[in-house]
Amino acid sequence: MDDPILQVDGLVKHFPVRGGILSSVVGSVKAVDGVSFSLARGETLGLVGESGCGKTTLLRLVAGLEVPDSGEIFINEKMVSGKSTFLSPEKRNIGCVFQDYALFPPLKVKDNVAFGLNNLASSERESRVKKYLDLVGLTGYENRYPHELSGGQQQRTALARSLAIEPAVLLLDEPFSNLDEILKKQMRHEIKQIITKRARQLFL
Repeated sequence: MDDPILQVDGLVKHFPVRGGILSSVVGSVKAVDGVSFSLARGETLGLVGESGCGKTTLLRLVAGLEVPDSGEIFINEKMVSGKSTFLSPEKRNIGCVFQDYALFPPLKVKDNVAFGLNNLASSERESRVKKYLDLVGLTGYENRYPHELSGGQQQRTALARSLAIEPAVLLLDEPFSNLDEILKKQMRHEIKQIITKRARQLFL
C-alpha cells in the first residue's frame, strides 16, 4: 500500500462519569479503546457499530475536536496528535460533515460554502465556491438560505463546504440519518460519486 493519507495508532479516549449531589467524578467510561487503522489516498473506510460504541468520538479525535488520552494520529505522514503534539482542527486539513450539517442560518449557501476560505483572494474564493456547488449539483442555489433548502440540499451544501477547503481527509458522521429512505439511498449514491470524482481530482 502507498504511504497512508491517514494513520491512527493505539487511540484511547476516556470520558468522566459524574454522579452524586455535587456531580463529582465517580469514574470513567472508555469510549475509544486502542483503535488503530490506516487509510490510503483515494480509499473509503466505513465505521460500523451500534449507537454509543464510539464512532463519533473516533471521528472527533481524528478531526481534532477531542483530545485523546493516548495514541497517535498522522495525516500525510505528519503527526497531528500524540506525545507532546496536538494540532487544532483548522491546521489538520480535514473536512467534516456531521448529522446536523451545522450550516449557518444567517448565511446564504454561497457564504456557507465560502466559510473557511478567508485566506484566499476574493476571485479564487468565488471560483472555489462555484466549483464545488457545481460538483454537488447546487448551481443556481447560491443566494438561498439554509431554511429555503430541502434536507438533501442542506446536506449537499455541507458537503460542498467541507470539500471547498480541499481537505486531505473527509469525515462523514451519519450525514443521512435525518433523511427519509428514498432520499437516503439517493444521497448515498450521489455522495459516493462526488467523493470518487473529488479523489480523482486531488490524487491522480
